Amino acid sequence: MSEHIKFIKRVGLVIITSFVTLLEGLILLPILTKNFGIADYGIWVEIMATISLAMPFIMLGLPSAMLRFLPAEKEKKNTAMGIFTVFFSVLSVSIISALALFLLSDSFANILLKDPSASFFIKIAAVLLVLEALNQTSLVTFRIFEQIKKYSTLIILQTFLEIGLASFLVLSGFGLFGALIAFLIARIIIILFSLFFIISHTGFARPHFSILKPYLIFGLPLILSVFFEVITAAGDRYVIGFFKGAESVGIYSVAYSIGTMAVVLLYPIVSILSPTIFKLFDEKEINKVKTYLSYSLKYFFLFSIPSVFGLSILARPLINALATPAFVSLTSVFIVLLVSISMIFDGFRAIYGTVIMLFKQTKIIGISTAVAGLANLILNILFMPYFGIIVAAITTLISYAILGGTMYYYSRKYIKFEIDWLFIIKSILASIIMIFVIYLINPVGIINILLSVVTGALIYFCLLFLLNGFNTKEIKSFLGTFGGNDFAEKY
Repeated sequence: MSEHIKFIKRVGLVIITSFVTLLEGLILLPILTKNFGIADYGIWVEIMATISLAMPFIMLGLPSAMLRFLPAEKEKKNTAMGIFTVFFSVLSVSIISALALFLLSDSFANILLKDPSASFFIKIAAVLLVLEALNQTSLVTFRIFEQIKKYSTLIILQTFLEIGLASFLVLSGFGLFGALIAFLIARIIIILFSLFFIISHTGFARPHFSILKPYLIFGLPLILSVFFEVITAAGDRYVIGFFKGAESVGIYSVAYSIGTMAVVLLYPIVSILSPTIFKLFDEKEINKVKTYLSYSLKYFFLFSIPSVFGLSILARPLINALATPAFVSLTSVFIVLLVSISMIFDGFRAIYGTVIMLFKQTKIIGISTAVAGLANLILNILFMPYFGIIVAAITTLISYAILGGTMYYYSRKYIKFEIDWLFIIKSILASIIMIFVIYLINPVGIINILLSVVTGALIYFCLLFLLNGFNTKEIKSFLGTFGGNDFAEKY
């Protein structure tokens, strides 16, 4: 039970971090949309999507390989060698990719955005591409070390830097240029801090590229996986931009961003789950692996189910509050709903995909993600010209359903663990009552929306507790995340 409690506390700490990062979207979204205009916001979204799309090719699946192999490494010297070999490999590939993006910036702006002025911003984004790759690589190391406190601190620091610098520069009249510079500065600071902590923990080691072979065997199939995962999540922006222009990209992206709030807590769970069960699996603790997987799925449902219900009732007031009236329509409300439901399947993908990674069967992940991504892209191209941007949300749901179902099917061939169906039913019942109360409140404005969210959350968790959805010890363990001697000793 003590290991279970430790797991809850670690998840709780990263959940707190995720809430802080969620604030970034809530704060920056209205600042960007109201100061950029729809077209410039569409360019911003396309740049961020391009960086996300390039990441799998730049990183070669090496950070994931690092996460799979290095937790079992006992010698700090070997750990340092693995980390810095990956770091310099990613650095080399990212510089080549950034040069390509810089040289092709004019074509990118004219063909995909139909806006020649975007070329200047794409050139700046080329530098951001390198920094983002190094930033993601260095942060993974803290999950390897199980230094969740430092990991969370750095992410929170990055969030505050991005919010503060971007808000100041955008509101000072620097617009899209200011936002990009803010993100550049934030990443430089976090990379420097990360390298300081890494060297303090393991020391520095010269890269030995001869050790990359097992890393690449494990990681290369994940390039396909992550690439099509990004296609599923962000590729629709390119199709929208091609057929409908930058304004439609902006409208869709606001609604999509709100819909993805349904799984804001998925990453905290998976980020702690992965290194934990990798280590346990290598130590032959299969029953503990099953226990952690079962609890992870339960905690995912604990937060994602009420989030989907809540977003379905708050979609219109949220878009009104976070953007301008130009972003609001019946279509955008449906996009929020469809995307939020898609995120439930994304949870299946993430948690059951971890099982497949345990057995190093990354080809399964790569192929299944490719099928889902291609389905998303083809359906968008076929139907977007006729039915508009709502198609992108429908194809997102179809793609994530394919991906989540495939991960579930194949993972069950390796490890089967319990799904608490009774808990899911209780969560749905509590969520229905929760949104009925929120409907009666009918909040307008960001303050009233936040108050209704707090009210709804209290109602949901109280009802779930009365229905025996979770026990007192689990609650105390999670609350222990906020401090206490026991927490300090464990971390």
